[in-house]
Amino acid sequence: MSLKDFDYSKFKKIKPPKDNSLETFKEIQYLNKLRKDDKFVKDNDNIKEVFINVVGKDEDIGKLIDDSRPVISKLKKYFNRPRPKDLAKNFGLKLEDVELDSMKTASYPSGHSAQGYLIAEVLKDKYPDKLKELDEKAKDISDSRNIARSHYKSDSEAGKRLGLDMANHLKGNVWKQNWNGTSCLKTKKTL
Repeated sequence: MSLKDFDYSKFKKIKPPKDNSLETFKEIQYLNKLRKDDKFVKDNDNIKEVFINVVGKDEDIGKLIDDSRPVISKLKKYFNRPRPKDLAKNFGLKLEDVELDSMKTASYPSGHSAQGYLIAEVLKDKYPDKLKELDEKAKDISDSRNIARSHYKSDSEAGKRLGLDMANHLKGNVWKQNWNGTSCLKTKKTL
């Protein structure tokens, strides 16, 4: 299981709204209207722990986080979108966010959304009895970044698309490798 050959170039074409655009202004206003919930935000900040609480210890969770990090980092550096709190000032708006250690990189795309959806999709094959919970946790992780006001809605949507695309890439590789007789992802069901 690896994302080393994942082609993320198409995501460079999916641009976030411009920093000084009306769309960004509206996204900041949307964030300001969300009900603050520090507990929900903190409960969903540690992606690995969120999924361990659903399926138990599974080495693929950490591997997926580690494997996806370079792809996400490259896209964040490419777009270098400021966090909502920083751009809110440009519009004369005050945006109170929840300070998290995980907010030290650029905003777009949301790494938490990408990793949440990636992990949920991959784990669904291993834990078919947990489909609903996995979907809910991916959504909670993504939503928590908006509630924390650390990501615009467009960041979260782009992260979700990226995570699902990485999962589909991995599932394709799993299928190809299993077809050839060697498995790169242990599953509880036969592929």
